[in-house]
Formats: sequence, structure tokens, C-alpha cells
Amino acid sequence: MSSQGLRVLAFSYKEGSFSSENYLNELVYVGMIGFLDPPRLDIKGAILSCRKAGIRVVMITGDHPMTALNIARQTGLVDTSEINVMTGNEIPPIDSLSEEWRNKILSTSVFARATPKQKLDIADVYQKAGNIVAMTGDGVNDAPALKKADVGIAMGLRGTSVAKETASIILKDDSFKSIAEAVEHGREIFQNIQKFVIYLVSCNLSEILIVTTLGFMAPASTLLPLQILFLNMITDVFPALALGLGKGDKTVMLKQPRDSKKDIVSKRDWVIITIYAVIMSLAVIAAVVFCRRYISTDEKIINNIGFITLTFVQLFHVFNMSSLRSPFLINEISRNKFVWIAIALCTGLLALVFASSLMRSVLNLSVLSTKVWIVSLIAGIIPLLLIQTYKAFWKRTKRDH
Repeated sequence: MSSQGLRVLAFSYKEGSFSSENYLNELVYVGMIGFLDPPRLDIKGAILSCRKAGIRVVMITGDHPMTALNIARQTGLVDTSEINVMTGNEIPPIDSLSEEWRNKILSTSVFARATPKQKLDIADVYQKAGNIVAMTGDGVNDAPALKKADVGIAMGLRGTSVAKETASIILKDDSFKSIAEAVEHGREIFQNIQKFVIYLVSCNLSEILIVTTLGFMAPASTLLPLQILFLNMITDVFPALALGLGKGDKTVMLKQPRDSKKDIVSKRDWVIITIYAVIMSLAVIAAVVFCRRYISTDEKIINNIGFITLTFVQLFHVFNMSSLRSPFLINEISRNKFVWIAIALCTGLLALVFASSLMRSVLNLSVLSTKVWIVSLIAGIIPLLLIQTYKAFWKRTKRDH
């Protein structure tokens, strides 16, 4: 086997009788055939994407060391000057591995002439070092390693039935690029879940703060149960569902892997949720106080002002779910068509509620003046502007440092 990944088969024939005892004797050599099996063109970019995402890619193969090293160089797995390849016969038994040998294994990117048992042992070394291991394979002998790994990935085209049944994931195209894309998509899903939770919790926390504050300031003007139910069913749910359908920000594959032991909502996220809720609550209360002083002292009107202001605040709040590193106008939220559909739907439902005398009666609403709508709309935008201003200041501070 050459250093260029050329697989060679020799052909011969034998004249006369053939028996199982001497079938290798008196053979007539015919020639050799070489099969060049170059790496796919897209694998280099996929490996680079994984490296930027903090994912270490390691090659474990039964091929000749020079073949393995050459393929690793071609794909960008190692530098062109790399000469370090660990062969299977160099690796001590797993039971007698010293700390020095474990560190050697962890620092090696290319393993050649490795047996299926050693593939299993290498996975074990990485797991005991605290790593999450994803293992690929296609043969029957790869099944133990696929089962041992945290994520077993089998080849769907050339993989054996045993490998497919053992693995957690089956690649339909046998492409490493699909693995990198799956990682990116998985991170996007996790990011969407976080945004979904942060949005809903911050909105509901703001409702609690507003109801409590208005209960002390103006008990007769506090939000009613049906009004809160309307907010939770309409203006909370549809934007939150739209967040779950987003594609994520462009930096999702530039971040280091998160600790799998950490909660979905971290302590830092809880602080952010609290800040969001307080800012939204202050905007609603400010609108109520302003309208009570300058527009109307009618308790029902004051109640309606709090209701529609909170509706606008929550609708605009969905744009605060963009990443800290994303621009204000063009980001993963503003590019999400489902967000705009959700906002249009919620706005239409709000207009329908106020247009229908029956719905106004059910939700204890009145026909409001243009001044009230303008004040509520401005108050609804203020939290968005404040939060986005902070994000812009944070990004500028990061650039300066």
C-alpha cells in the first residue's frame, strides 16, 4: 500500500488440479491492479468547520501509517509537516496504560494499523478524560466502538447491518460533511430552545411584576385573568413558536462546545431574564402612569393601557432574542419569516379583539383614543431600544479590548 492511498491487488492463476493444501504453489503471476481512493473534496472544509467549533477530529484506521498520514495531510486533519503517527502495536493494553501514555493518545491525531479493540480503547481514553466522543464506522468489527461512544455514527451506504443497528445515527450519504452540518443544526436547535425559554419566562415574569405593581398602585386597573390568558395564548405563544423555527446566528459554529452538565438556562441567563422582565415592566408601568396623569383617570381606560402596552412590549421583545454578536437590523431573528408572520398574526388578533364589541365585552376593553395607542406603541418600543443599545455598547467594548 503506497503513501498516496493506492490499494493494490495482485492477480495470478494456476494450471492443473487445485487443492486447499497447495493452492499457493506454482502460481502464474498475471499482474497488479491499483485502486486510488482519494478523500472527498468537501471533507477539508468540514474538518476546518469542526475545528473552529472546538471539535477535535481523530483518524483511527487499519491502513498503513504512511497512507493514513498522507490522507490526514490532504484533508487538513494535520499540518503538512506532521510526521507523528501512532500504530496499533505501539499502544499498550488498556489495563496497563500509564498517565503518560494516556496523554500521548490524547495528543495524537492519526492512528494506523489499529485493531477494532484498540478503537474501543481509544474511545475509552477520551471519555475518561472528560470528552464527549462521536465515533464513525461501517463494519461489523466497529460495532463495539460505536456502542461505546457517546454518539455512534454508522455509514448508511456501505455500512453493515450490525453497524447500523448499533449506531445512534446513520449517515445516508456516508459524508463527513453531513456530520459537521448535523453538529451545526443541533447547535441551532439548542440555541432556539434557549431563546424560546428565555422569551417565555421573561414575558411571564414581567406579567407577574406588572400585576403585582399595579395591584398596589391602582388595584382597580390591574390586569384581569382573561386578559392575562389572552396574552399567554396569543402574544406569548406564536412569537415563541416562531423562535423555535429559526436557523440560528452565523457564529454558531465558532463557539466552543458547551458543558453537557450545565442547565439549559444558566445563572447568567436568569440574570438576563430578570433584567428583561424589569425593563418591560417599567415600560408598561410608565405608560400607565403617563396616561393616568395626562390622558384619562378612568380605571377601565388605565387597565386597557396596561393591556395593550404589555402586548406591544412582548411582541417587540422577540427581537431581543438575537445573539449578542448579531447586528440589530439584519440578524437571525429579523431573517426568520415565521417571526414576522407571528407578529402580523398577533397584531391582527389584537385589532380583531378591539373591533369586536363582543370580544371587548369579554376582555373588559374599550374603544381607545389615538393618543393612547401612540403612547402604548412608544412605550412598547422603548425596552427594545434600551436592550439593543446595551448590546451595541457591549459589542463595541469587546472590539476595543
